[in-house]
Amino acid sequence: MEKGEKKRKERFESFPTELPGVQLRIEPGIKLDILQRTIGSFYQLAKQFAEVKFQVDNLTEQQEPRREEIIGVAKEHEGLRGLTSEEDNFVLTVTPREKIIWNRELLKESMGIIYPAVTREDLAVNVLVPVGFVTEKGVTISEEVMAKAIGEALANLGISKKDLAKVMRQEVNITLDEEKVTEMVNQSRVKLLEGAKTSEITWQVRVDRLKK
Repeated sequence: MEKGEKKRKERFESFPTELPGVQLRIEPGIKLDILQRTIGSFYQLAKQFAEVKFQVDNLTEQQEPRREEIIGVAKEHEGLRGLTSEEDNFVLTVTPREKIIWNRELLKESMGIIYPAVTREDLAVNVLVPVGFVTEKGVTISEEVMAKAIGEALANLGISKKDLAKVMRQEVNITLDEEKVTEMVNQSRVKLLEGAKTSEITWQVRVDRLKK
């Protein structure tokens, strides 16, 4: 907390007001020209905003145990998806959502030569280089330098293999024709290896007014 507070103090300067214990936060070096009545109205708005924000945060925290209990009841009673109350004017909906997760390597092994016909692969590469980083060739990294260097190997900038392993990450995202794969599995044309397809269930609890 002390480090965080220190960073905030360094980022903004304090500007005194006539209100007890109230100071404005301003950019360093700025000569602020503001009326006292504007400061007063700004303070009231900020105070109300903060009070509501803290109330919302507190209520959100209080809601979590209730949310978990509602989900628990729905899980224990197959088909239960919520409740409506005309007297209290609300409708509560509890819904599960299934997310299918495919293991690329196991899927390729399961599908064999059919894999390319039902799957599209996209290679995603992220390069994270700190601005101001100086390479072994003395090149200082900036947005302009990186834009100019797109399409060239990072090694050409002098980044060593050791540093490259730290700043570069890549992954393969697959788009699968799930309907076609399911059909092939049902027809016994393909047998998925254990772990090739897994799923996880997440639950959503939503409340709306019956009548606005």
